[in-house]
Amino acid sequence: MKLSPPKRPRWKPYALLTPGHKSLRVRTPTSDVTYVEYRTILAALSKLTKYVVFTPGKLREFIAVTTPSEWVMTTWRGRPVSMEHKPSGVKITSLRNALNDAPDDMLALETTMKWLEDYGVAPGSTSSMGWNLLRASLHEDVNISFDPTISEAAFFGPRQQVWQPDEYSNMVNVDQKAAYPFAMASEPMALGLRPVSPSTILTNEPGLVAAEVFVPFDLPYAPLPVRVGPRSIEFQYHEIKGIWTWRELRAAKGLGCMVSVQKCWAPRRTYDLFGPWWEMGKTGRNLPPGACDLAKLVLNGTWGQFAMRGEVKHERHFTGYGDFDYVERYVEPRTLPHVFAKHIACEVASRVRVKTLTEGLYGPSGMVVHVDTDGFICHRDSALPANSGDDFGQWRVKEEMQVVEIRAPQLYRYRTGRDDPAWHYVAAGMSRDGAHKEFKKRARTRTKIAYLSEHDVVIPSLKSHDRIGRYELLEEAERLVS
Repeated sequence: MKLSPPKRPRWKPYALLTPGHKSLRVRTPTSDVTYVEYRTILAALSKLTKYVVFTPGKLREFIAVTTPSEWVMTTWRGRPVSMEHKPSGVKITSLRNALNDAPDDMLALETTMKWLEDYGVAPGSTSSMGWNLLRASLHEDVNISFDPTISEAAFFGPRQQVWQPDEYSNMVNVDQKAAYPFAMASEPMALGLRPVSPSTILTNEPGLVAAEVFVPFDLPYAPLPVRVGPRSIEFQYHEIKGIWTWRELRAAKGLGCMVSVQKCWAPRRTYDLFGPWWEMGKTGRNLPPGACDLAKLVLNGTWGQFAMRGEVKHERHFTGYGDFDYVERYVEPRTLPHVFAKHIACEVASRVRVKTLTEGLYGPSGMVVHVDTDGFICHRDSALPANSGDDFGQWRVKEEMQVVEIRAPQLYRYRTGRDDPAWHYVAAGMSRDGAHKEFKKRARTRTKIAYLSEHDVVIPSLKSHDRIGRYELLEEAERLVS
């Protein structure tokens, strides 16, 4: 894959659409009009064909603007990505509630677009703007290439686990500030990898290792992920084998695991791929509320593109207003050049997992009742990790929790204290309202399975030879996901 500094961008106007029942609000930097008749709505949409079109929240609500059959939704792993109005050809991208905290969501969008414009990035989908911001940070062509079959085997989603679904008192939620962007920019990346001797000493260089490992069962947290299904992983005990990054295997070895390296790949050349990009990104994180959150969405989408899997894309053609009134069609996958840079996604994900493992789970905090990607929930009196503070990549107390009710990894609600008696709901990838609905829908759910994970469903840790237990957990995961 070749990454190049951008040429002259194609500038397009942009608009923010808010759907209603047989109504549509259309806002641009210079206008704000609400349309309420079918013909005027259709005419308004037809005028937006040359615009980049966003909506603050849910895409599905657009089927009530005209008629359901006029709309087609594109989904990725079941999550809505965009909505197209077939008669006009207008394509709408959701900003995924990033503007919820903005006093004026249109002003927040304008502020973010101006921030991107200053770096020569034109309006587009959030993923394309993130990618173009990375390109804008380059001063030369960068060629990235490695065998995707090897790197795909080394790619795992983040750790999401609970000690026991239950209610806990006097807890804190501790997380890393800007974990993924910081991990991307903290050290150089390998542009390519080459085979080296299995006896090579493993460091924190961005290499890959095929190995057989014995993980002692007395370790509180199994350190290495193992793929147990197309979309499922497990942090296993006892005899395991697979491909991991150098740093992840080195961390496992440091915790007492026995490692036998079979094959090893070292960097051909390392390159500061994300350092300049992150310096640009920091300015976006300093924008006002709403604009700052949208900038985060753009930045987070940059890493996600290195981890893309095109085979899970579908189109939903709506036939009615009901929740299941649609026909879903599988979209044939395209071979994207990103697959040859998958080893970069492996390295970034492992940097976050290792930091959570070594500084968080095996840090001074004591018992952890919930861990999710770059953060964990522990008792209020627990010591914070040594690397704590207000800077990027450091640990900080994100939320005080007088009481927290955990129903599953990434699904919980909490109260902060007497001055704020309301419940706050959390469900991965959902808005506050969506999380509340998910919590009510799952009233009887108590599980250790991280079924809401965006990349990989994580099942609880078992011994590698416990096939019956694993089969039962995977069956339960399938029911939860469906």
